[in-house]
Amino acid sequence: MTRILLTISILLFSSLTFSQTAKIDNYTLTIRKGKIVKESKQTYWVIPSTITNNSKDTLRYFSMSCSWQDFYTVDNKKLQIETALCDKNSPTILTLAPGYSKTVEIRLLRRQSMDASEIKFKIGLNLMKSSNSQNPLDFNFEEEQKKKNIIWSNVISI
Repeated sequence: MTRILLTISILLFSSLTFSQTAKIDNYTLTIRKGKIVKESKQTYWVIPSTITNNSKDTLRYFSMSCSWQDFYTVDNKKLQIETALCDKNSPTILTLAPGYSKTVEIRLLRRQSMDASEIKFKIGLNLMKSSNSQNPLDFNFEEEQKKKNIIWSNVISI
């Protein structure tokens, strides 16, 4: 019985130690209320989203030259992230030095069927880390679609 408990404990500890979640704990995503924009009979909320590198190493992660919004997700079905129309779109690698932050503005579209009540939500960033030796063309589109490495932001209400 002791051997079984010891084996289970070791397996649990090793899975927690080597999981992707542990690797993304060094990065935070923070959102805050932004402005409301009305365009073409649509209402958008522009939400500043800031990723911060809390690690001691430079963060290298994949993005796209135009459709970078595809790496973000929102947890409320009443909202959707506006995506860009692109003539030319290719994988790119972004870097973020230790202790630094980068802010982008996420435009959220309010679905027409929504009531006027307050909405709570958080935004997630699918953080696909890149090694120093990787070329942007090594980007794995199938892996991006799985969204396995999502960093979730704080919750805000609008």
